[in-house]
Amino acid sequence: MALPVSLDEAKRQLRVIGDDENDTIADFIKDAAGWVEEYTGHLLEPREVRERFSSFERLQLRHWPISNETVIVTVSGTVLADARLLSAVRPARLLPAADAAWPRLNGGDVVEVTYIAGYSTPADVPRNFVRAMLVLIGGYDADREGGEVFQAAEETAKRLCRTKKAWVA
Repeated sequence: MALPVSLDEAKRQLRVIGDDENDTIADFIKDAAGWVEEYTGHLLEPREVRERFSSFERLQLRHWPISNETVIVTVSGTVLADARLLSAVRPARLLPAADAAWPRLNGGDVVEVTYIAGYSTPADVPRNFVRAMLVLIGGYDADREGGEVFQAAEETAKRLCRTKKAWVA
């Protein structure tokens, strides 16, 4: 799977013609993708995610979009048979199966949820995320020490991504 910003797109954004900076620009792309994913909880490529919870009270999944309705819930390594995924709105939530209840947890038990999240193709990624990545890539290049230029780029990226950010409690 590929990220939504290619090396060629990043080079156009930076107005770079040669190949001398390809490795550095490729790192900028990865860093920008990581920033967008961390800030929004949206994964730009599909991958397996594991989240751990100390109780069943709020099983709200941080990452989005849920790529596959198959969710595996385990308690201290034991797979639970049934769970309902409510993924129409964000954050996606897990509930026990209809007419069922979550098991009682013993001290120290951990609830682990495993699922696949991420956009299926680069074309599925919201355009604001791509724009935020390009702004961040420009900021990384212009201000390699992370000063004021990068801070301005980061603020712009936050504005571009804010409407898609999930505010998970």
